[in-house]
Amino acid sequence: MFCKNCGTPVPDGVKFCPQCGTPAGGNAGRTAAGGKTVQKSRTSGRPPVMAIAVCVIFIVAVIALVIFLFRLIFGNGYEKPIKALAQGMEEQDGEKVLSAFSEKTIRYLEDGYQMDTRDVERYYNDYIYIMTDENLEDEDYTIEYEIESSKKLSRDDIKDIRDELKDNYDIREDISEAREVDVVFTVFVDDIEEDQIDVEMDVLKIEGDWYISFLTTDDLPSL
Repeated sequence: MFCKNCGTPVPDGVKFCPQCGTPAGGNAGRTAAGGKTVQKSRTSGRPPVMAIAVCVIFIVAVIALVIFLFRLIFGNGYEKPIKALAQGMEEQDGEKVLSAFSEKTIRYLEDGYQMDTRDVERYYNDYIYIMTDENLEDEDYTIEYEIESSKKLSRDDIKDIRDELKDNYDIREDISEAREVDVVFTVFVDDIEEDQIDVEMDVLKIEGDWYISFLTTDDLPSL
């Protein structure tokens, strides 16, 4: 064996070079081809701190995006019919107002009052006038809504709603979820608050979509 520092022969079992004192274990490095000593990097195998920080930030951002999208799509889905109702009233769009209710509810309105869908839609074009008792014709008005509270209903509550719809209105709905919601609709005329309507309603998840329950529209206009 030869010393890796000076090349002096080192007998087996000797721990230090007799010429220069370099440890025979090769602490000076490992010899590569051509007799050159290659030092092993102290940072070898350790990822850079900056790379770790970037990875952490990226992971946190992805998690935050997933949570946001989940809440947007699933968490507050019960707001969809409430938003449709507010927009339908603002735009005097009876079709959009009716989109807040289930197909079976609309069919009940048609059958119960001997009206076709277009007749029902035309009636609900004036939903805002009936709801506020205000004459807003030719007025520049907007409608905003705010959900004051929202409570998830129990299975027993859902069963009661389902039974009442069936027994009193012959409406059979497959309800998987339900929430009791307190909504405040605010009407602005020329950007000035004109009226506020506080409505408590149940919203029902039926076959994957949310609708306003026909049972809790007593405070809203009816045919």
